[in-house]
This record gives sequence, structure tokens and C-alpha cells, in this order.
Amino acid sequence: MKQTMKTIVWLVAFLGIGTIDVFAEPFAVGPYLGQIPPGPIAQVFAPGLISDTRPHRWEIHGHFSSDGNTFCFRRLGYIYITENTDQGWTTPERIKSIPYRTWSCCLSPDANSIYYMDQHITRSIQNSYVASKPWTYHRCLRTSQGWSLPEELGPSFSSARGGFSVSADNSIYFKSKRGGFWVAPFVGNTWSEARKIPMEMGNLRGCHPGVAPDGSFLVFYSIRPGAMTGTETDLYLTLRQPDGTWTKPRNMGPGINTGYHEIGARISADKKYMFFTRSTGWNLNRATDTADIYWVELKEYLPESHR
Repeated sequence: MKQTMKTIVWLVAFLGIGTIDVFAEPFAVGPYLGQIPPGPIAQVFAPGLISDTRPHRWEIHGHFSSDGNTFCFRRLGYIYITENTDQGWTTPERIKSIPYRTWSCCLSPDANSIYYMDQHITRSIQNSYVASKPWTYHRCLRTSQGWSLPEELGPSFSSARGGFSVSADNSIYFKSKRGGFWVAPFVGNTWSEARKIPMEMGNLRGCHPGVAPDGSFLVFYSIRPGAMTGTETDLYLTLRQPDGTWTKPRNMGPGINTGYHEIGARISADKKYMFFTRSTGWNLNRATDTADIYWVELKEYLPESHR
């Protein structure tokens, strides 16, 4: 009888463990982490899952892969990734091969590379952070053992300054020290010499271009004309025309822009949504600043020819 009871107890324990595993609630389920799509007024993306909306917390630079099944973002200085599986979205995991205090993370279209900017930050004797070299572009590759160590992208981006984004053909759009926005086409498994995008910026100080997957439009941020340097920024939209030139950038308006910093636009693969960051300050200091990832439907902001 005792042996029978021991067997029953063991079976119950075994089945109980299996039940917990099978019925454990996933992190999130469904497209865009199960979130209800926004309209033309920007909304916080995945509050409580991705965006921690409490004061002095921050997440920035959210970006989906082309198939929508991988999402990367930065949280408090580190890059995280979550992926959609048959059981739902995985709990966001920090990419350990990518160092602290990087900037402008984004995915390659196939989600097999993570791109970011790095300024090689080191800790000083006074326990503060010091930049030991200019910003450079890097990527980590997905391998069977996990994410590789970072590799620098090379001479095509020697003049790069500020954030960047990647189109569906892996071309990289960036701001250059030589002025304006530039694109480095991806040819033969590498990036060829960058060329300037013919665009009249006027009095805007454009930075961090977020390109549509097909290269048909850009969204970038600039300090609002008349505002002091370092104060609030707005997002601006420019369209590529059939002759290869670009339209005069226009402010995207109050449905997106506020008195805070709107930065770091990323466009979904179907061009339906834009993801961006809204922040209370530039320093992203845990004691003073707050930032969240937002998303907005683009239909009302784009002519039919660019949707």
C-alpha cells in the first residue's frame, strides 16, 4: 500500500510539473505583441510589457523585423530582443554581447543581424562615463551559439553622425558630418560608397532618419525652428518623388509631436505604422528622465501613392 501511494504521489508531481509548463502564460500573444493597433494619434506601445510608463524608466528605439516576428529595443542602456514562437512571444532577453550605453538599435530585415551605434564608453576614475572615440556603426550576427561579438561596419560610414535605419534591401540611411542624409547601398554582401540624398532641409537640423522599407519616404527629428538647442524636438516627413528628389520636409503635427522629444522613427514592413520614442530629456538619466516607445498609424500622414 505504501509503495502504491508513493507511486501515485510521484505521478501527480510529475503531471503537475508538466501541467505548469504546458499552461504557463506566455509573455504576449499575437501580432505586434497582441496590442490593439493605434489610430492617427500616437499611443504608448505595449505598456507594461515593453514600455514601463512609470517615471524615470525608459525604453527607446523599438523595431520589428520584416516578418513582424522579432522585436528589439533598448532599456536603461542595454539592447533586448523578443521573438514570436508557437507558444507566443518570448520574455525579452538582453543581448549580452552588446555593450552598455549603445544607441539607435535596429534589426536587419531577416532579423539575423542587430545594428547599433557605439562610442566606446569607458568608466573614469570619478565613476562617470567617458567617450574614448567617435560614434561608429556595429552589428552582431545571429549564430547557432547565439549572437556574435560586435563587428564594425567599415569605411562607408566613416562620416556618419547620429542615428540611422535600414531599408528592406539592407541599405543604410544615415546623417553625415558632410551635411544632410546619405545612403550606403548594400551590394555584394557589403555596403558600397555612400551617396547624398537630394533633399532641401531649409533651417531644419535633421537627424536619425527612419526610412520606409521600400525607401519611399523618411521620417527624421529636428529641433523645432526657433527653439533653443537641446530643447524639444519634432518628427518631420519627407517623400521621395519619381525623379529621385525629395519633398520639402513637413512637421507631422500634434497627433505625434508634443512639447517633449520625439526621436528615433522606425517604419513597419507594411508601412502601416511608425514606432518612435518620446522622452522628457536627452540624458536618459534614471533620476530625472522618462522615455517610452510609441506607435501611430501612418495612413493619414501619407499620400495614397506612398502607403
